[in-house]
Amino acid sequence: MGDRYRIEQELGTGRAGAVYEAYDTELNRPVAFRRFDTVEENLEDEAWRGRFFDVVSDLSRISHANILSVLDAGIDESGPYLVTAHVEGLRLSQVMKHAGQMDLVELYSLTTQCLDALQAAEEYGYYHHALCPSSIIATPKASGGFHYILMDLGHSKLIPLVGEEGMQTLSKTLDPALMAPEIFEGQPEGIRSTLYMFGQLIYWVAAGGHPLAGISLELAHAKHKAGEIPFLRSYRADLPEAFRQWIYWLIQPDPAKRPKSVMEAIRKLPSYEDATTAPSLPQPMRMDAQGMSPSYQDEA
Repeated sequence: MGDRYRIEQELGTGRAGAVYEAYDTELNRPVAFRRFDTVEENLEDEAWRGRFFDVVSDLSRISHANILSVLDAGIDESGPYLVTAHVEGLRLSQVMKHAGQMDLVELYSLTTQCLDALQAAEEYGYYHHALCPSSIIATPKASGGFHYILMDLGHSKLIPLVGEEGMQTLSKTLDPALMAPEIFEGQPEGIRSTLYMFGQLIYWVAAGGHPLAGISLELAHAKHKAGEIPFLRSYRADLPEAFRQWIYWLIQPDPAKRPKSVMEAIRKLPSYEDATTAPSLPQPMRMDAQGMSPSYQDEA
């Protein structure tokens, strides 16, 4: 990277590498700098380098208000790196930590903004298999509510490329509570897998937590595979039935029973009125990851 990007501070680290707040000294702007871990022999493999730059070149062409922009990428003596726009805001996980359950109007706004972004990504052949509460930035809008920006869009291709174990490397970086069962098995189903994870994400936001959070990857996979997700109405009685059924359509264990495209999911999303108008009902249960013992009986 030469002297162009000056690292300011580390923002986070994980199995795939680390992310830093940095400064672009050439264009005088703050950026986010991601350093990927990879095996050393990849750095000298021209075919591998070509595949890496093909992916980041595609990512840099995706321009959407709800997708974090890719600005630059490279490979130096320390390995591959990716530079993206730096956005001030809160992670969705932080928003939920402070606010608890999201009200229906904002939940619908989150849903529609993310679907719009996922549709744009799908048009470029990209699926967001790394969706999780920390992969979405929420920036406050002057009119109220939040503007949501998806991060980590290219992970479904970049992580298997830079990792030693291909798709298994990707599965080890994902949130077990949201991971589509076929991704765990090393057989992702493209946009259907993304929509599964998105459905689980909306379940998480609606419920104010996720009942599979904090358990092992293997146990979470078994419950995803069997469709053993506790009743959503147990945590969110005011969620309109049409919206609840739409979420359950996305999180079907069998990929063939999910929407086949983002556009199909958008077309069948309940109208704003049907998804945000519900009688005022008391919350039947507060999501408590430490003290909760959910029931896994079939939902009527």
